[in-house]
Amino acid sequence: MKKRRKLYCLVVALLLGLGFGAAQAKEAVRIGAIVELTGEAAEMGIENQYTIDVAEELINAQGGIEGYPLEVVVVDGGSDPAVFATKAHRLIDNKKVLAGIGGNDISFATAAGEVFAKVKAPYADIGGTTPTIPLISDFMFMAPGPDNDQGRAVAQYVTQDLGYDTFAIFKDVASSYGTKLTEYFIHFAKQFTGKDNPVPMVLSYQTGDNDYSAQLTKLKVKADKLGIQAIILPTWPQDAPNIARQARNLGIDLPLIGTDGVDTSALIDVGGEAVEGMIFSTHFHPDQPNLSDMAQKFVETYKEKHDDVPGAFGTMGYEALMVMAESVAHVIQSTGSDGWDKMGLDEKRLAVRDALLDLKFQWTTQSFSYTQEGWPKKGQIWKAVENGERVFHHFQPHESFTPAGMDTLPFK
Repeated sequence: MKKRRKLYCLVVALLLGLGFGAAQAKEAVRIGAIVELTGEAAEMGIENQYTIDVAEELINAQGGIEGYPLEVVVVDGGSDPAVFATKAHRLIDNKKVLAGIGGNDISFATAAGEVFAKVKAPYADIGGTTPTIPLISDFMFMAPGPDNDQGRAVAQYVTQDLGYDTFAIFKDVASSYGTKLTEYFIHFAKQFTGKDNPVPMVLSYQTGDNDYSAQLTKLKVKADKLGIQAIILPTWPQDAPNIARQARNLGIDLPLIGTDGVDTSALIDVGGEAVEGMIFSTHFHPDQPNLSDMAQKFVETYKEKHDDVPGAFGTMGYEALMVMAESVAHVIQSTGSDGWDKMGLDEKRLAVRDALLDLKFQWTTQSFSYTQEGWPKKGQIWKAVENGERVFHHFQPHESFTPAGMDTLPFK
């Protein structure tokens, strides 16, 4: 009888223990990530997945988000806006995600972001830099800096720091990226130089052109007369190195200055010696100053896992996830665990959106905050090509290229 009583007590104790443990288990913070694992943008999407995986691992290794495990549900957007929208519906309806991230193009990011906006859930674009992206809703944000900021940053740096005031620029008339960045650069170059026409040569071409001899011959003939001091290249990856090679072959040795679209391995693989010494603006470099402890761990872990450093656009996957995670942490700190547990999903989504607008982020690659429109006020990273490598060159704080009183809004 005594043995049975002891056994009974033991079973009850075990059941109570199991029940207590279950009651104490915290529900995971679930965030959806739609990345391009297939299709034309797969190279960037796959690297986004790598950086997102590392970020998730780092957060959970330190105990999750305020003790709540982080679960990132990664799905393939197929480099197709329609697929992005479909996957967004599934993440919301089936996975009940708190927030979402994803998209390396405005069409991908906004297709998903519009779905998230309908249920008032925050969404962060990963790689699209078109400044109108966050204007689709009050729940849309960007991880990289927008092109209006980049155009202003480039104009400020090359005029104020490098001392140039007269430029030629290659304008990709088949690309909204190249067209808008050209317009932004010219607009802000006028303000920083005080000149009516700081860009007297706008050399038009179309994405994928292979022969730039007509534009470069025109440049060679007129460069001295017009006082051209540098060539601005707001191009896609395949175009800048080809332009550089053909320019050098024609004996044009003007400095080459690019934007984030050139920041891929193709720059050196295709451009070779022709791009040596070129500088360009971008979003991230492992050697940039003031990396947070979390970002340093991210770089170290990424190197260990992939035997390479994370790229600028790939790292925006890490960035997008971190702004969401840090916003969740802020809400939990404000409400306490009990308050968070009592909130419904809709209430949590709205609270996280509000935190995105209030915080100055510290887990990201650089400390920044958002404007009320959803634009990140981020500094600009500059790289240079030295000895066949893309190396860190300069960090340009956001305030340095955003003087008080300057109209920085994107063009309609």
